[in-house]
Amino acid sequence: MFNPESFIEEVKPQILNEIGDEKILAAISGGVDSTTAAVLMYKILGKQLLPIMIDTGFLRKNEAKKVKEMLTGILPLQILDKSDEFITRLEGISDAEEKRKKFREIFYSTLSNIAKENGIKYLVQGTIAADWVETQGGIKTQHNVLVQLGINTEKEWGFKVIEPLADLYKDEVRALARYLGLPKEISERQPFPGPGLLIRVVGKLTKEKLDIEREVNEIVEDRLKGMEYSQYFSVIIDSQKVLDERISTEAKVPVYIYDTRATGVKGDVRSYGKIASIPEIDDYEKVREIVQRITKYDVTHVGMLINEKDEGKYSVGIRAVITQDFMTADFAKISLDKLKEIACEIVKNNKEIKEVFYDVTSKPPATIEYE
Repeated sequence: MFNPESFIEEVKPQILNEIGDEKILAAISGGVDSTTAAVLMYKILGKQLLPIMIDTGFLRKNEAKKVKEMLTGILPLQILDKSDEFITRLEGISDAEEKRKKFREIFYSTLSNIAKENGIKYLVQGTIAADWVETQGGIKTQHNVLVQLGINTEKEWGFKVIEPLADLYKDEVRALARYLGLPKEISERQPFPGPGLLIRVVGKLTKEKLDIEREVNEIVEDRLKGMEYSQYFSVIIDSQKVLDERISTEAKVPVYIYDTRATGVKGDVRSYGKIASIPEIDDYEKVREIVQRITKYDVTHVGMLINEKDEGKYSVGIRAVITQDFMTADFAKISLDKLKEIACEIVKNNKEIKEVFYDVTSKPPATIEYE
């Protein structure tokens, strides 16, 4: 059983011994992990900590403002707007791993500049166990996993990385956040990846898709809030797809395959496979059986269509999962009426959205995020 008080008693002398009276930079993404790591360090080191949130352009709607307000009186957070630079340099990239690695390069170069300007030699970040396990296993490159991959951060960017939460899992991080006195809006906050909406605009990144995803994600998070799902969000992909007769025969329902690929995990290794869609079925156990037949092929994510129209060029996916440690997860059994209500609102608010599907794939063979 995780004990936050014992954890702090253990790490505090290690941090004080490592940092001494040096200043340290904290990188905050807006998620619970990085925020908890920063607040922990602030409790231990006080004004030696410089907490920074970089607006990469891939944050949720009004994210930076909301996080700063939530941390008022808790952490003296500074916001640095670098959105134009990030979006310009990443626009047009399609491959999931290429996106993550390019984001990492820009992100840490930016932090390196801040550190040098302030004479800082240390960086604290909210890497947790699930991050480095997935990266070392080759499933996906978590942008904040560096040391575990043998990257020399001092040589590369001029700072040493401190990761006080690296052996914790998400439920333990939340328990620590509550112990540190963080408000529920932070301790129970929806997990949000460092690259943010960059990896929820699945496939080729364009400014239009990014802007639509930002609006849609707010609808999904708002409508599923309070339903006690572990994580829920939206994704956007190009809607081009074709009927796969072979898989349809196996699944015994029409199965369409999109041009866009997504990351999955099969046999504990990375699988960069196809995204499929199936018709609406009012029986989740039957859906589960169909998905198992489909994912025998080169398919990592399966979406059940909830709303379709003739016009539009994008498909929106709703993702909601239940998990304890984020290493495995099951899709949430949301009522079709609720899904249709959300899908109707999404389609109504943007003419470019052709269809909405609900992701009915567990982890494995899917990953929770698509990229």
